[in-house]
Amino acid sequence: MENGNLIDLYSLPFWGTVAAACLVMIPLVGGPIRRLAFALINLGFLAYLLRSDLAWVLGLLLAAYALLRLIESGKFRGVGLTLGGAAVLALFLMHKLPRATGSFAPAHWHWHPVLTAIGYSYVALRLVEVGRAVAEGRHPAPSLTALIAYLLPFHMLAAGPIQAYDEFAAQPATPPAPGPAAALRSIERIALGMFKKFVLANALETAFLTQFRGSGAYFFLEVQINCLWLFLDFSAYSDIAVGIGGLIGVATPENFNRPYLARNMVDYWERWHISLSLFIRRNIFIPLQLGLMRRTDGRHPLLIASVALAVSFLLCGLWHNIGWNWLSWGAYHAAGLVACNIYREILLKKFGRKGLKKYLANRWIRAVAIVLTFEYVAFSLVLVTYPWSLFDLFGPDR
Repeated sequence: MENGNLIDLYSLPFWGTVAAACLVMIPLVGGPIRRLAFALINLGFLAYLLRSDLAWVLGLLLAAYALLRLIESGKFRGVGLTLGGAAVLALFLMHKLPRATGSFAPAHWHWHPVLTAIGYSYVALRLVEVGRAVAEGRHPAPSLTALIAYLLPFHMLAAGPIQAYDEFAAQPATPPAPGPAAALRSIERIALGMFKKFVLANALETAFLTQFRGSGAYFFLEVQINCLWLFLDFSAYSDIAVGIGGLIGVATPENFNRPYLARNMVDYWERWHISLSLFIRRNIFIPLQLGLMRRTDGRHPLLIASVALAVSFLLCGLWHNIGWNWLSWGAYHAAGLVACNIYREILLKKFGRKGLKKYLANRWIRAVAIVLTFEYVAFSLVLVTYPWSLFDLFGPDR
């Protein structure tokens, strides 16, 4: 949900970069040349955003490249992982902690606008992906041009998605050029994203959203519309990114699959911000769950899954922003996921597998489940954005 960086989809430079990428990338057939061209396009766009501050980003890229080589060497793997992990976390804290102002502003807050411009929340997760892949021996350390293409793709800076490094490394060196039908689908996808963002989302925001200043029935109406607005606004970025990726031959993961038709919170997180969900599963939930299973010899699997979910989503909340509201959001979603798993176990014991399948197939039960899931998600957004609203529903208009 973090799309508050400096990238403006209204801006001519962004669409100029898209046009340049199409003109340069589509005719190229050589793998190394394509990767070099894409790296230069990404750096050129960052040069427009950052001006002289681009030097800081180049320094970070060189440091990341050196640390990945150190991790790959084997002999200094532990040193590389320690230094790399500490650097990623330190930069993340610089990016997320509130900024000081005036004469009390520490010198390192100069990093904040740089990290915001490159969408560091997403870059940090990509660094974790590539670091794990190299440390576990699944892939060699990438070249510098490949690292730039993976960490800083210009069309994925605004709001992701978060591409798995395995998926990035598996891309063909020479992807097939998009034919007329594929190019048209990509253009239509970009147009859909623009329509969702600049027509539908903007219209809802202008006509209905008041930052929850209303009370009574209007408050509940705004909760519903705010949830719809967020989907339109956020998924629009992904539509545009996927469309651009299709045009220039850069694989760009899908991030949404009709999330508001989910029947429970597990289903919801398989449909909403899919690339983040998969990152959490790969890098937090599964390793933690397996570690706890080994320590307990497989006893209490439901309890272990609940603990792993709680830790995963508390960290997910803090990834969005460091604050009590996002920590509460993470706990709220973790509670929903744990409750969903417990409820499924109860139904399984009561009905058995065949009975559970029949229960889940009931369209009326499904309809009620979808509505309840939507409302659960909608109120989590109130908790995040305006937590005080939950304690003043029927007071005087604010």
